[in-house]
Amino acid sequence: MPKRGKTLNSQCRELVLKLQDYFERESQNGGPLIPVTQVKDRVSQALGIGAKTLYNINKEKFGASGSEDNVLRTPKKKRRQKPVTGVDVFDADAIRNHIYGYYTRNEFPTRRLLLVSLKEAGLFKGGKTALSKLLHEIGFEYKKTNKRKILMERFDLIIKRSEFLREARKIESWDNVVFVDETWLNANHTVSRSWTDETNNINLKGSNWKRIATDNLSRRFCWKWFL
Repeated sequence: MPKRGKTLNSQCRELVLKLQDYFERESQNGGPLIPVTQVKDRVSQALGIGAKTLYNINKEKFGASGSEDNVLRTPKKKRRQKPVTGVDVFDADAIRNHIYGYYTRNEFPTRRLLLVSLKEAGLFKGGKTALSKLLHEIGFEYKKTNKRKILMERFDLIIKRSEFLREARKIESWDNVVFVDETWLNANHTVSRSWTDETNNINLKGSNWKRIATDNLSRRFCWKWFL
């Protein structure tokens, strides 16, 4: 006897209609559309499901041995994880100060750099898209700062300075060393956009100097030189 009073969900009702349609087509055909010996093929065709799906259902119900009687459960859908963007007031302030630190060091806070440094500081755990959303949420935008370009230190000069410092470590006595040099300010080496907010915490010092002559002579060396 079929069970009564059991409510079928929409998916089960669709299968019932498919099964009814299949039997009606067999009735019109005057016999089976698929040989009765091909049971699984008939079930797959009647319900409109794939052979792989039917195999998995049988395996779940009867097990690998085919003699078990397991309870069928509805597979849970894998939910897409939400991006990590929710931060409290204290974390938001810490992230702002972290970004302001880039400008203090005359560095350009790109999303790539922020993604690494914020994770190292333990202030963020998400990805690039989540970081962009978070920066917008706490008031930052990727735009021109105060309608002017941001002055940045040239990377080739950074490399040259590092090379000089490595060579300078080999000098044993600095008494007879005289520094005479020219410092150039490249007005064209700039970046036009950055992550910035509307506060006054981002201050970039500009300069109209294009060439600066510098020297550094030790007092003891000057004394020997002029005597």
